[in-house]
Amino acid sequence: MRVIGGTSRGRRLAGPRGLDVRPTADHVKEALFNILADRMADARFLDLFAGTGNIGIEALSRGAGQVTFVESSPAAGRVLRANLRLCGFGHLADVRLMPVSRFLKQCREPAYDIVFLDPPYQGRETEKVLPSLGRDAIIRANGVVVVEHFHKSPPDDRIGHLALVKTYRYGDTCLSVYRSVREEPPA
Repeated sequence: MRVIGGTSRGRRLAGPRGLDVRPTADHVKEALFNILADRMADARFLDLFAGTGNIGIEALSRGAGQVTFVESSPAAGRVLRANLRLCGFGHLADVRLMPVSRFLKQCREPAYDIVFLDPPYQGRETEKVLPSLGRDAIIRANGVVVVEHFHKSPPDDRIGHLALVKTYRYGDTCLSVYRSVREEPPA
């Protein structure tokens, strides 16, 4: 596993040895950041089911201003923190070791520009998490949510204020991109 673009390009990251983690393949990661390229500069990025931090660290390397990593596994969290130190991104990261559902219930952060989630393919986590994202003010108006999922398990087209924009397929893996279509209250 390595950072494939940006300021930390080529940096090798500690992998999931013995952990129940499925890292995003490099070709899917490259496609993801090509899709998000025009949104990345100084973005607030939320990496749900973060594992060892592969995606969020790539976002920081490519110019995101801040990344919140949410991961429930303490072992994966230790590897994630080590990877952040290795890349020098600790000051731009907030690591939350807790279940994603609890984080979303407790989240009082400023809204995020980009939310990425890559839940376990075997579970039903996508169906549990997307409704929370679709009704809460976690995502800025015109923000995006990207779900990595198995091609035979597509999420719904519309969930709360999230509308499916496009699904990209890479072998058995798909990236479904949602856009927040709610209005932000006037300042």
